[in-house]
This record gives sequence, C-alpha cells and structure tokens, in this order.
Amino acid sequence: MALFETLDVNGTYHAVQNFFYDRYPVIKRRSGAWGDYSSPSFDGMPKAPAKGNGTENAMIEHSIYASALYAVHYAIQGCSKESQAIIISKYIKELPDDTIRCQLAVSGNGAFRRRLKKACCEFADCIDPACERFKVKRGKEGLIPELRRYESEKVC
Repeated sequence: MALFETLDVNGTYHAVQNFFYDRYPVIKRRSGAWGDYSSPSFDGMPKAPAKGNGTENAMIEHSIYASALYAVHYAIQGCSKESQAIIISKYIKELPDDTIRCQLAVSGNGAFRRRLKKACCEFADCIDPACERFKVKRGKEGLIPELRRYESEKVC
C-alpha cells in the first residue's frame, strides 16, 4: 500500500464538474434568499401561537448555504491564477470553452482539457480546508460532497 493514494484525475474532474452543474446553483440560489423576512404583525386578536419560527428557520438555512458559498469562493482563491480563471470562467460565469481558450491564449482542445482537469483537481484539493474554515458539512449528508476520486475507488 502506498503512503499516498493515486488521484484519479478523470474521476475528480467529473466530480467537480457535477458539483458545479448540480449543487453549486442550489447553494448560490439558497444563500441569497433574504427577501422573505418581515417584522411580526399583531392584530390584537387572540390566537394559538404558530409552531416553530419560520423566520428563524429561513435565517439558519441562509447562513448554512452562505457558508457553503463562501467556502467555494475561498477554495477557488486557493487555486493557481490560471486555474482560478478557468474555474470562474467555465463554472461561475458559464462562458463557452472557445471564449475561455481565447482568454488563456490556448490553442487546441487537448491543451485546454488538460488545464481544465488540472484546475478541477486543484479545486478539489482546496475545498477541504475551505469547508473546515467555514464549518460546512461534507459528504453524502452535507452540501459539498467529497470531490477527490482515487484510483483505488475505481470499480473494475
């Protein structure tokens, strides 16, 4: 057994890509839901108290998703400048690959794909400490799954 497991670059790339296409939009949308808070209103009529506190629950949900969003942005900042540019352009701004290749002055799809996979691997490495810093729950139950894939996890 090796001291360090061998990273599965393609598996990690697909995991990061799936995260940005599936979970990131939900995190982004729910982290900005401040519009539905209001002051309590009283009409003077007696009534049974409402069960739970909807405003409090909404604020808690907002803070959980906002922490996850901060963790994602913090992890992007931990990547190299080129990887930051690739991740922001492709997954945050959702620019087409041709536009990103022109911005990076990269000719050829193969060279761009190698850099994209490298950027995704860097992001997968940076997201762990970012989640620890912002106290974001990880794994199957959490908002941000484990993004690194290893050769030992491959199913034959």
